[in-house]
Amino acid sequence: MARDIPGTPTGTPPGTLPSVYGSMSQVIAHRGASGSAPENTAAAMTEAVKQGADWAEVDVTISADGHAVIFHDNNLNRCSNGNGLVIQKTLKELEELDAGSWFSPFCAGEKILSLDALLQLADQLDLNLNLEIKPTIGREAETVWAIQQTLARASFGPSILLSSFNYFALKEAQSLLPHYTRALNVEAIPSDWQDRLDSVGAEGLHFASDFIDYNMIEEVVNAGTPLACYTVNDFETAQKLLRAGVSAVFTDYPDRLLLDARPVSQH
Repeated sequence: MARDIPGTPTGTPPGTLPSVYGSMSQVIAHRGASGSAPENTAAAMTEAVKQGADWAEVDVTISADGHAVIFHDNNLNRCSNGNGLVIQKTLKELEELDAGSWFSPFCAGEKILSLDALLQLADQLDLNLNLEIKPTIGREAETVWAIQQTLARASFGPSILLSSFNYFALKEAQSLLPHYTRALNVEAIPSDWQDRLDSVGAEGLHFASDFIDYNMIEEVVNAGTPLACYTVNDFETAQKLLRAGVSAVFTDYPDRLLLDARPVSQH
């Protein structure tokens, strides 16, 4: 069942949203519940579900030996006790690192997940996933291939949405994973947004909360294109975006948006 924010419109006329957007919840846990647990880890996924989310966004890249792994940065330094580039470490080397202590000593021992491991966990949690493809520049084909191979052998019941900032990654996904809903990530909504979506076969557009432009939002929504906004951690901004027709918001704190029923001021 979709999780929606109190006081916002729900339900979309049949046929106006493609693929997973038609049933997507309004709240997506950004890298899991990353405000409460180390991002992109099993703890963050489990916490997202505890907070009421049924969608989570994660970042997918590859290891030196070609396995799809869940990690946001190119470099290991910020979110683990390792150093150097993710793509220069084997899966075994990555799985030996501590991906939790940087966040809190109480999270020590959290591991970098392979996509295989994440899919198994998310399936158990009944957690839908937005897989953001984050390739090393020049390794787009290899990254999408690793994702395709993992998905092909997985038994996964919930929904999957693919997204990326990277043009070449989305073109590869269009070729290798054509049956999955895809979204283009941008910071600001560009004036040629429709041409950009068409060029990569993307159905949705995800934009940054630093660049909220309600005129552009209205244009995209009126065209029937699904919009999602990252990263929104306050209830009033989320309500305003959703009332403007944005399909979903990404948040580090799902419980703030799902459980806070304060009225929004009308302007």
